[in-house]
Amino acid sequence: MSDVGIGEAGARLEMLVQQVASGRERVVITGDGGVPAAVLISPEELADLEDRLALAQYELSKARDTVETESHDEVVCAVYGRGTAHGQGAA
Repeated sequence: MSDVGIGEAGARLEMLVQQVASGRERVVITGDGGVPAAVLISPEELADLEDRLALAQYELSKARDTVETESHDEVVCAVYGRGTAHGQGAA
């Protein structure tokens, strides 16, 4: 993970995007005083994080005994807003 100031990130955006896309590296974009303002991650990492969150929410519901069953397509549509996994596929 690397930290980059917002001005530098703007000047180097294409290179930073390529860096993130080619691996699992995160880039933290910092604002005033070096405070993190945003994080640049790959679409694959975002999908993994969303999947982990959905699983954690399911496990919590299961522990609370409030699990409602839904089809895979219903869950994918609810999580990603589309009819295919991770919002990819035919439009």
